[in-house]
Amino acid sequence: MKLTSSVLAAVLLTQVGMSASADDPLTEHQWQPLQSRDGSVLTARHEAAGVVVGDAIYLIGGRGNRPVERYSVTRGQWENLGLAPLELHHVQPVVLGTDIVLAGAFTCCYPEEKIVAEMHVFDTLTDTWRVGDSMPVDRLRGSTAAVAHQGRLYLLGGNTRGHSGGAVAWFDEYDPATGNWRRLPDAPNARDHFSAVMIGNALVAAAGRQSSMPNPADNPVQAVDIYDFDSGLWRSVSTIPTPRAGAVAVAHGQDVIIAGGEINTSSVALNVVEAYDIVADQWRTLSPMSSGRHGSGGGVIDNRLLMLSGASHIGGSHETGDAEMLQLPEMADVVDSPAPETLEPVNPPESEAVTGEVAGEIDVGGGVEGHVTDQDEAGQGVGQSTSSVSRGGAGGPLLLMALMLAALRRERPLRALK
Repeated sequence: MKLTSSVLAAVLLTQVGMSASADDPLTEHQWQPLQSRDGSVLTARHEAAGVVVGDAIYLIGGRGNRPVERYSVTRGQWENLGLAPLELHHVQPVVLGTDIVLAGAFTCCYPEEKIVAEMHVFDTLTDTWRVGDSMPVDRLRGSTAAVAHQGRLYLLGGNTRGHSGGAVAWFDEYDPATGNWRRLPDAPNARDHFSAVMIGNALVAAAGRQSSMPNPADNPVQAVDIYDFDSGLWRSVSTIPTPRAGAVAVAHGQDVIIAGGEINTSSVALNVVEAYDIVADQWRTLSPMSSGRHGSGGGVIDNRLLMLSGASHIGGSHETGDAEMLQLPEMADVVDSPAPETLEPVNPPESEAVTGEVAGEIDVGGGVEGHVTDQDEAGQGVGQSTSSVSRGGAGGPLLLMALMLAALRRERPLRALK
């Protein structure tokens, strides 16, 4: 029995209905407790931070000088690696090689916390600390965001007076090879109590606030600022749907995920999780966390978002020592690479080229031989794949995914950012 491509949609709809399951990438997962295999637990804390190195996430800092703790997904247990040289909080760690670098931290006491001028470096090979270079005297601040890009550290925002004011929009580059600092253009918005992420060649700053007394949780920053490392320019994009500070920000494919946080309109920490698609310039809501938290640590390992510790109420009360995780869908990374239009088109034979369809005939009793092509803006084919499947066999879902990806590319191209 032969079927033409005009009835392919009906066949695919049947496959979708039969193959939908908890493992389907389109199925929305819920948050689950993160439990160790040996019963080990993490230390309750807030104003801490998390950072991923290899298959492990490190929970670092927090008020009161909490220990460095590491959770390995391979071993499934928490390890206590000892205390830092001093109390470090309100800081975003970054990874440079095998080192975790903390720059732009506060130490000690509310409301006008002392700025830590020096960078403190944790060596993940030896589990030891050392003191690094200092920030320029005229650029000292804490509660900054930090990212690593092409072997250099970038420090953004922060404030000069703890919770008493002094939010800045400063943006600085540190080169660990030379120890030199360089000033870059200020961001469009001053902010503190936030994290930044890198997606491709773009730095994204979302959430945060401009802290000041008597109500530090006032004055959230709703704008989202993006710095393009290729052009050296800033731009502001769609505002965050839920304003908050003290949230965790992570990158996942072309998404920036913002989880938790606090705001003056709520006495409890937020459990809201939202994702910003940097290519589509759109926000969407993900499953809420089981527990609201701010000042937490977080990171993504193997498409799982981990959220660790934090405070469950506004301010510093009700520290929590629990952890939870959310399974995320697999997404292609946005990498630093030439834009698709710079690639030489690959044109299939004219008799086989189609737009968003499968060419050829489908033999329900046997297999499918077809070609799927994407079209660039000029209408030329830029890619070709040939799939052979049998009804009910392993190739069916692959063909379905190919068609879905082709449709997504036509609607919203996944491209390198410039």
